[in-house]
Amino acid sequence: MQPGQDDPNQQPPGSYPPPPPPPYGAEQPYGAGAQQPYGAQQPYGSGPAAPQNTQGLVGMILGIAAIPLLCCLYLGLPVGIAGAVLSYLGLNKVKAGVATNRSQALAGLICGAIAAVLGLVGLIISITTGAWNFSSYSSL
Repeated sequence: MQPGQDDPNQQPPGSYPPPPPPPYGAEQPYGAGAQQPYGAQQPYGSGPAAPQNTQGLVGMILGIAAIPLLCCLYLGLPVGIAGAVLSYLGLNKVKAGVATNRSQALAGLICGAIAAVLGLVGLIISITTGAWNFSSYSSL
């Protein structure tokens, strides 16, 4: 080798050689996955996350159930509020890209809001007309 020529096998000063590959059959470090054969399942937790559709679904169920519950001793008012709130939270998850059930959450929000408004109007009408008897609730 002539003076002034660099040795291709020589490492630059201050650098270290790359680590040797793991022995055959040894576990690969996390993130250094080799390609899996066709049809092999991916390890747990490495696939795409499942959508979080629970809030939108429960909000839809409560929102729809709140409308007929308006006839049952004003039960529709709190159930409608709960359905509207859960559906709103479900819509926020859809906007964030975590959930996929926008139509269910929207239906729950609409039905829950309608039930809450109708329940509130019915409660106000019953109080103003005197149909609400406060003396029956004083012994509770």
